[in-house]
Amino acid sequence: MNHMTMLGFQMQEEDDFLELANTVYERGNLIRTAKGAYVRFEAGGGAELWLQLNAEGVAIGMQPHFTGAGLMRIGIEAEVMREEGSELDGTFYAWAEPENAGEKLYSFVFDLPDRDHYGPLTQPMLQYVQLAAFAHDINVFANEVEYEHYQLSQSLVAPIIPAQSFLSTGLNDDGGEDISTAKFSGTVLRAGWIKNELTGRYFQWALVRTYGGDIDVVADETLIEGREIHEGDVLNGTFWLSGRLVEAPQ
Repeated sequence: MNHMTMLGFQMQEEDDFLELANTVYERGNLIRTAKGAYVRFEAGGGAELWLQLNAEGVAIGMQPHFTGAGLMRIGIEAEVMREEGSELDGTFYAWAEPENAGEKLYSFVFDLPDRDHYGPLTQPMLQYVQLAAFAHDINVFANEVEYEHYQLSQSLVAPIIPAQSFLSTGLNDDGGEDISTAKFSGTVLRAGWIKNELTGRYFQWALVRTYGGDIDVVADETLIEGREIHEGDVLNGTFWLSGRLVEAPQ
């Protein structure tokens, strides 16, 4: 499993990457930016790939994203500057902020598949983001009671984590590189199977209300272990976060 398979793309070998990149280049939508260009390929249902081209038109990377119904109000604090990686990659430090409350709920890090599309961004700034969480591992429970019983079965002394909670796991206090991962739990608002129109493969999607906002969760079907996600379920897990900046809701 990898972030590509979370969206139904077949990606196991280097040849798979090259073949997929060629398909994106030929069939995607070109978006020119100051440092080069992106080619956005939509595979149906919200599944996307963003191919990166440098100023010479050479492919230098490709990132997945899922465009869904998630929405979170955040404050962008600063940009993560990396020594390695593509010049068209982008990662930001942010905090979640409830509507009209003027307080910071928690900090986290997320990646943008189309960083250069936005140009210079003044920081700090308030913004809305559509976050897609790609599941590294995931647990699904029928309700909050089942979720609490599961936690008690794991430890009789640890505090019960609320059904809506969010913890950034990518912020390193030991000087290591900060990465765009988080562990959260939430209530499923909507869910279903989505077909990748390019490959014909299906993946699981869920719109999850967690502490701080609504997030689109995507998962490889092998992670669900035969149990579908349904409206009203509680899920928790660890995820990679990909986001796109969006306009404020009307």
